[in-house]
Amino acid sequence: MRTRVWLVLLLLVVAACSGPTEPGPTRDAPSPGPPLGTGAAAVPRLDWRPCGTFQCATLTVPVDYRKPTGPTIALDVTRLPALDPATRIGTVAVNYGGPGTPGPSSLRRLVGRFDGVRARLDVLALQPRGIGQVRCGPDDGAPAQPVGSPLADPAFWTSARAIGQACLAGTGELLRHLSTANAARDLDLLRQALGEPTLSVYGYSYGTYLGATYANLFPGRLRALVVDGALDLVANAGTDDPTRPVDVRAQVAQARDEALDAFVATCAAAGPRCAANPDPAGRIAAAIGAATRAGTSAQLAERVSTALESGGRLTALARALPTPNPVPPVPDPAAGAPPHSPAFLAVQCTDVRTPTAEQVSALLPGEQAAHPLFGVPVALNTAACVDWPAIDPDRYLGPWHAALPAPALVVNSRYDPETPLANARATATQLASARLLVVDGFGHTTLDLPSRCATDAAAAYLLDPTRLPAEGTVCPPDPGGVPFA
Repeated sequence: MRTRVWLVLLLLVVAACSGPTEPGPTRDAPSPGPPLGTGAAAVPRLDWRPCGTFQCATLTVPVDYRKPTGPTIALDVTRLPALDPATRIGTVAVNYGGPGTPGPSSLRRLVGRFDGVRARLDVLALQPRGIGQVRCGPDDGAPAQPVGSPLADPAFWTSARAIGQACLAGTGELLRHLSTANAARDLDLLRQALGEPTLSVYGYSYGTYLGATYANLFPGRLRALVVDGALDLVANAGTDDPTRPVDVRAQVAQARDEALDAFVATCAAAGPRCAANPDPAGRIAAAIGAATRAGTSAQLAERVSTALESGGRLTALARALPTPNPVPPVPDPAAGAPPHSPAFLAVQCTDVRTPTAEQVSALLPGEQAAHPLFGVPVALNTAACVDWPAIDPDRYLGPWHAALPAPALVVNSRYDPETPLANARATATQLASARLLVVDGFGHTTLDLPSRCATDAAAAYLLDPTRLPAEGTVCPPDPGGVPFA
C-alpha cells in the first residue's frame, strides 16, 4: 500500500512540473482553459505619419499569441484624429466586414459616415490580419472554385477540399492563426499601443462578429459597441447545429426569399414606375426558369442577391427581368459555389463549425425545394470550408453574454439578404444587453441602405453610450434608398 501511495504522489509531481502541452488544431473545439488574451505580447510602438488628411502607422503583432516573442506580422492602421482635442473622449475602431474587406482604404472612402462623432472621437481602421497575406493559388493567390455537381459528382468535393490544401501550401503556418479571435486580440493590442483605457467598436456585417468577439474576450476594455448588419453569433460559430452550413443555420436563403417577395410587392404597388409590371412575380419565375434550364441559376441567384443588397439597385433589377414565360423551371442541383477571396476563406473556414460533405449533399434537395433560387447556392457558399486543414486552436466560439459597460446598439435593415433581421434579433438576445434599431427598407447594413435617422442614433450612442434609441425604434431610409419612388 505504501509503495502505491508513493507512486501516485510521484505521478502527481511529474504532471505538475511538466506543465500543459501546446494544443494542436482541432475542428470542433478551441483550446482548453479560459480564452486567450494578448498575454505577454509586447505593446507595439506606433509611429504616426501624415497620409493625406489622415494619419497612418504600422502595428506589429504576433502571428501566434501563445508565442508572443515568435514570428510577427505588420498591419496597417489609419486614423482621423478628433477635431476638438480639448473635448476628445477616445477612439472608435471600424471594421467593414467581409471577412477580408480592407480597413484603411474603406475608412478613407467612407469616413463621412462618422461626421457626427468627429469632433470628440478619433475614427480608426486596422487592416485585419490575412488581407494580402493569404495565397491559395499559383498566380495571383486567388483560390480555385469547386467544379461539378455536389450531388452526382464526387469530384466537386475533392476540388472543394483541394482549396484549403492550396491555401495551406501557399500561406504556411499563418493560415492557422487567422481567426476572428486573433483579430480581436490585434485590436486590443492596438488599444494598448494607443494608450487608451477602453475602445469603442463599430462593425459592419462580419465586423459585427469581430465586435462581439472583442466584447466577450475583453469586456472590461470596451466602451461602446455598434453592430450594423448583424451576424447571428451562435449560428455563425455553429455551436447550435454543426451539421448544417453556416448560411443555412443563419436562414440566409429564407431571408432572400422574403426580400424578393417584398420587392415583388413593392414593384406591384409602384405601378408604371416599376418596369417589371404588370406581372413582376411572373417575370421572376421566368428568370428562374430560364436560368435553371441553362444551368446558370447560381449566377442568377448572385445577381438578384446583389440587387437586393441596396434599394437603389432594384430599379435596374426590374428592368432586367425577362417577360413572363410559362415553361416551369427544371431543378438544377449542379449550381456551383460562389467565388470568395483568400482572406474570406481563411477567416470564415477557421471561425465556424462546418458539416461534412455528406451532410451538405444530403440537405441540398430539401434546400432547393424550399428555396428554388437561393437554396443550393446558399448551402454551398462555404463548400471550400469542408475539411479545412488549418483550424485555429484559439478561435472563439462563445459564450456571448459577458457583462458590457453599456448595452450594444444593434442596427439592421428589414430586408437584408446577407444578414437577416432575424439574425439581429438573435444577436440582441445573445449579447448581455442590447437595443435593436430597424431601418425600414432593402439593403445590407447602413452602408447600402443609408438612413440619417440611424446614423444620428449611432452617433449619439457613440458619444454617450447611455443615449440609446427608444425600444422598438424604426428608421426610414434616405430618399435614394426607396425603390420606385
